[in-house]
Parts: sequence; structure tokens; C-alpha cells
Amino acid sequence: MTKTIALMLLLPAALGAAASAQGRPNFSGTWTHASSVPPNYPGSNGWGVPSPTIVITQSATEIAIEAGQFGKQPMKVVFRLDGGDTIWDAPSSSQSGNTAIVKWRTKASWDGSRLVLYTWNTALNQMRDILSLSGNTLTIVRATEQPGPSTNATLTYAKRP
Repeated sequence: MTKTIALMLLLPAALGAAASAQGRPNFSGTWTHASSVPPNYPGSNGWGVPSPTIVITQSATEIAIEAGQFGKQPMKVVFRLDGGDTIWDAPSSSQSGNTAIVKWRTKASWDGSRLVLYTWNTALNQMRDILSLSGNTLTIVRATEQPGPSTNATLTYAKRP
């Protein structure tokens, strides 16, 4: 009897988690930059500039994004989807124009069917990307903040066949 009650109590929670996971989109594919609002969004100091192409692979536990997020230098970062931090190295430029390899930290979290990637480093640079999917259109709402100017943009990507 106790086992039956325990199973009955756990079943709704398990079904709810499964339904929630099923409602999450799979962002996998090769995506081509279609537009930015504001037009010709530059990012700030070369940071946050939209990549012309993004390649995404996704599993139940992680999402890998390959993009030229810092100028033309391609980068691939694998983010954990379990709520834990991902720590990774990437080039960064200072306000004086110097470039150095900096440790970045990203926390990925789900907000319904949207994936939120919140990234920051010790130099007070922060970026929040909110990814959503509608058919063959990937939308990224991007906000960057740093000691210099901050920027906001909506980036739209089309899925390649």
C-alpha cells in the first residue's frame, strides 16, 4: 500500500517533468543571420556582434553553439542544460583595445520554451541571449552590458535546409 501511494505521488511529478521537457524546442541546425533590430547592430567594442552563421547541436543535457561571436574568430561552446555553470575561455578586448583570453561563465536555463544563456566575466562584461524558435526562424534577444556602452538587439536567423 505504501509503495502504491508513493508511486501515485511521484507519477504526476514525473509526468509534469516529461511534459515540460517535451515542450522545449530543439535548436539544432545551421542558421544564417537574416536581420537585426536595430539594423546593422554592431554590438559594443566588437562584443555581441551577430555571427553570420550559427551551428547548434543539442541533446537532453547540453547545447553546443558554434559561432563567430568575437569578430571572425569561430568559437564553439558547450553549455550545460542542468542549471550548472559552464566556464570557458574566449578572447576579449579591453576599452583600450588590448585583447586577452578571458574566463567566461554561462548559466543556461529554460523559461518555458525559451532558452536563456546568461554570460559574464570578471571584467564586468555581461550578455544575456534569449533564444526562441518559430518554425524555421531562430530569434535571439540579446542584451550586452559592460563598463562602456550597453546594447540591446533582436537578431533573427533562418534555418538552412
